[in-house]
Amino acid sequence: MKKRALAIVMAGLMAVSMSSVCAYAKDEEKEAKTEGFYIGLSNGYWGNTWRAQMVEDFENKAEEYKEEGIISDYMISNSNSDATEQLNSGVDAILIDAVSPTTIKSAVEKAKAKGILVVIANDPAAYEDTICVCGDNYTWQKIQAMWLMEQIEGKGDIVKITGVSGNAADTIREQANDDILAEYPDVNVLTSAPGNWSQTDAQSVMTTFLSSYDSIDAILEQDVMAEGVIKAYENAGKDIPVMTGDYTKSFFAKWAEMEDLNTIGVPYAPGNATVALEVAVRLLQGKEIDEANLVANPMDENLINTVMVAPPYVVTKEAQPDATWMEGLENTEAISLDEAMELLKDSADTAALDGYMSDEGEQLQDNQQHYCHRACPFRYARHHFA
Repeated sequence: MKKRALAIVMAGLMAVSMSSVCAYAKDEEKEAKTEGFYIGLSNGYWGNTWRAQMVEDFENKAEEYKEEGIISDYMISNSNSDATEQLNSGVDAILIDAVSPTTIKSAVEKAKAKGILVVIANDPAAYEDTICVCGDNYTWQKIQAMWLMEQIEGKGDIVKITGVSGNAADTIREQANDDILAEYPDVNVLTSAPGNWSQTDAQSVMTTFLSSYDSIDAILEQDVMAEGVIKAYENAGKDIPVMTGDYTKSFFAKWAEMEDLNTIGVPYAPGNATVALEVAVRLLQGKEIDEANLVANPMDENLINTVMVAPPYVVTKEAQPDATWMEGLENTEAISLDEAMELLKDSADTAALDGYMSDEGEQLQDNQQHYCHRACPFRYARHHFA
């Protein structure tokens, strides 16, 4: 497999004292250290191919860091544990992606007490003296809800399929749905149920919906589940209404085959974990974060500790950069279905359209690593570090 060195993130994120945003303990030896770090990733959910790609992205970047001597080793735990094993193994930093934002309090406190840098990765959680690096779930879902409302002209009967109940990303996404739907009094939500970001669960949920309602005008669902929804309709022998979709190679291929399918794909990039790793390494090396580049934590508006990663792309049948749902999205690129398929042409069917911050100002594509090779939509991030 051909490897490409991706220097992710932020060749400029620093201007103010790091102590104001991330006050983990440092001794003189740590302050002088620029390499040989030991990094832990605690991944609390392992239930779909998206998570597998997220961990793979992390591993690819960690291996690059090992080859360069920047990290000595890394440790990954794929379970909803309290990260005790990693905290007791001598890690310099731990990236925590929790199922629930409230379940990791003990782990965060233990890490801080040991002087371990804590980076909340991917799924947000709000804890003092940590850095949170996560995708912009609110904007991600808002784009799709706005698109769906335009397709049905602001009226009709719809159903919702949500993610994993209690997960921070799901909570934020559903708030975005609620906020958009509140603007459309003529839209009736018939019912809603969790699909747990699982094609199998989503198919079961949609099958139940189809047996309960004679007419459904649209489906507002989250990622990973669209193909399950389509299978439910195919098994029922019914025409598929307008629906929010997915961003995997297999979904794009199915979409291309189904001429009448009206859908959208907005990637929630697995590469967010790689961005979090880059942030952790930069902080361990003594870099400081410019507070001007931090935003409020999605779980606590009073805690300004978050690097928010925009959706890299919005995929529609034909690219629509001037659409209402694209307004204000300076770091998100509108592309066509054909362009998305071209980006993933050498990838596995399960591969998600991915995106990374790059201090080269570009994204790369590797047929194994799924690195996007279009102009980097995260160019703003180059100013995060000094």
